Amino acid sequence: MSMNSLVNEKKLKRHHMEEKNDESDINIYDLPDHVLALIISFLPTKEAIRTSLVSKRWQHLWKDISKIDLKEEYRGIQLFREFVSKLLVVSDCLNITKFSFSCYVRENATKVNEWLCGFINPGIEELSLDLELIEKPLVFPHHLFTFARLTKFHLNMDHILDLPSSIFLPSLRSLSLKNIIFPDGSSADRLFSGCPSLEELTLIYCNWMNVEAITISSPLLQKVVIRDYKYDDDDDYDDDDDDGSDYQSDEEDEEDDDGIGSQNGSKCCEIVVGGTNLKSFSYGGFPGNDYSLLSSNSVIEATINIDSPHDWFDDNDWEPLKDAGCFVSSLLEKLSCVERLRITETTFWVLRIRESLLWDVPVFSNLVEFRLFSDSPSELSYEPLLEMLKKTPCLQNGVYMPIDRANMDPLPMCFKTHLKTIRIRDCRGLEEDLHGIKILLQSAMVLKTLHVRCRLYTLDKYSGTKKEVNTTEVYEKIAKFPRASVDCELDLLGKAP
Repeated sequence: MSMNSLVNEKKLKRHHMEEKNDESDINIYDLPDHVLALIISFLPTKEAIRTSLVSKRWQHLWKDISKIDLKEEYRGIQLFREFVSKLLVVSDCLNITKFSFSCYVRENATKVNEWLCGFINPGIEELSLDLELIEKPLVFPHHLFTFARLTKFHLNMDHILDLPSSIFLPSLRSLSLKNIIFPDGSSADRLFSGCPSLEELTLIYCNWMNVEAITISSPLLQKVVIRDYKYDDDDDYDDDDDDGSDYQSDEEDEEDDDGIGSQNGSKCCEIVVGGTNLKSFSYGGFPGNDYSLLSSNSVIEATINIDSPHDWFDDNDWEPLKDAGCFVSSLLEKLSCVERLRITETTFWVLRIRESLLWDVPVFSNLVEFRLFSDSPSELSYEPLLEMLKKTPCLQNGVYMPIDRANMDPLPMCFKTHLKTIRIRDCRGLEEDLHGIKILLQSAMVLKTLHVRCRLYTLDKYSGTKKEVNTTEVYEKIAKFPRASVDCELDLLGKAP
């Protein structure tokens, strides 16, 4: 081949490569405006606005973004308000499908009302409002509670929620309410009955003092999360200055057939929640209201987290604790068909206040995973746990078991037949910890995996000084323990190489 032919061939190959690169490379400037606006919508709002500096063509693209996220920081409050007011003037609010707004209202209720009415439009699909420190009533757009396309709605407002006479949100699948004060039962009923497609419901620190009874039901409802705080009788919930802040509290009420008592005689609300498709139920707080579950047999996973009593417990009055124990017992009875259950140490603690309740723990014939969360396992009283284990014949996954084998007679049936996984967290490497692990390995006959995670440090019980845990030594001791299951493997998390 001649030199000229070789040169021409190289030029031809280079030309083909350049053409190929030209075809494969897509310049962002070549995209149509509506695609660019969609891309810009994924940026934080302030960053999206800054794209106007890219070029003249981009100067107005951000005005067509479909998502706006506005959050007031503690610093720069005045700048935030000026920014929001200017943004409302120049934005095409009809294009907004996702709107998130968080601010401290204070004395600016009129201005916030103006912003909400301006940004919120019937095309909104996802709406999140966090409105705190409210001094005067807020006015939501009249048509907000009839939006046909709204699928997700979060509202955090430490004030009375004034609802319109007509509520219908046909597409709403997720509803989250926090710090809401319901004015009366009829308003609350209109809200929940106006959401026929609801799948997820979250109620955080809501105030039911003005409601005697309410039924929250939807044929599509699958997940319910409840967190309540403990409120007092002398609180004035019609006062505009009430901030609705406190801690979790939920179920407690007048003496009834379920044995759930009242909270020192305080007014409680009878709340029926659920649906035929309910799969997940989570409760946290301290019993203050009477909760009942519809079609609880459909629930697959559940969590019960009774608050620590340190902040509210009166040494001279044990009735609230006894009532809480009755509530937990009743709730466990309703959740006896679950497959996965999570319980905290304080939940068991209130359960054992009335010793008779330990014997009333139902049989969990479907339970395959049980998780017990405890900050101080060495101080845990194990009677409720043992009763639970004895009532779980199909349990396959557990978290923490008692140390003293004498208390495990008779051995829970699940140890011999089904228990396959045990997870131990915050092992301190103390003698009692290792003894408990040794018993577990000798007792669980079909165990597949034992997971152990050690603490890095522990406190000396005498001097109170911080002491490093020799994790390597602890893991070496555990590895030498005999095992009833020949297939058991140890997963010593955090083990030194």
